[in-house]
Amino acid sequence: MASENIYEKGFIKLSKNILDWQWYNDSNVCRLYIHILLKANFKRNNWQGIEINVGEFVTSVEKLHIEIGISIQSVRTALIKLKDTGYISLKPTNRFILIKVNNSEVFTLEFNFSNKPTTKLKTIDKPANNYQITTTNKEKKEKNNIEKKDIFQAELDKHKNMISSEALISFFNYWTEEDIHTGRLRFEDEKFWNLSSRLSNWKFYNNANKKQVSFLKNR
Repeated sequence: MASENIYEKGFIKLSKNILDWQWYNDSNVCRLYIHILLKANFKRNNWQGIEINVGEFVTSVEKLHIEIGISIQSVRTALIKLKDTGYISLKPTNRFILIKVNNSEVFTLEFNFSNKPTTKLKTIDKPANNYQITTTNKEKKEKNNIEKKDIFQAELDKHKNMISSEALISFFNYWTEEDIHTGRLRFEDEKFWNLSSRLSNWKFYNNANKKQVSFLKNR
């Protein structure tokens, strides 16, 4: 394949974070997600009078079933998992599904529309460019953390009936605190993570602390 064709058709950038991705070991979800990334538009176009933006494409469950070779029910289940965890957005109609790829820790929606690779920079330009790269990486990390916090909050909202709002807020603030050295959120460094168990423990200790405070006040 000629190198220029790579730039004409577009390409995707997968982070190595995908190895730690929650769906990496789910073969159907992982395969479908990568297929979606490859199918998504890298430039805006129109289809049957509908504007399809960058990062979007039109398909159907049946078509995805044929393209990646898993059952229709498996496609539906994988789509729901990706949507519920914030990796894609779905706009279904009676004729098709419009899928939109959301930015995440696994994939950042970036497209290079130039037809040729960037030429080598002059030495005099390198210091400024290094600063720009550092700034861009920092902005990406901050954006990724915001998205991860949004997903974390969405998962917490599913358990809001089992714990008070005050305890839920303190739980969120504690586990989404960023490491000043790595930029990772606190919960990402946990080897084992079960949200329901963590919330139950948090609720128990929170109630225990309240009882202790109440006891001390009434002495």
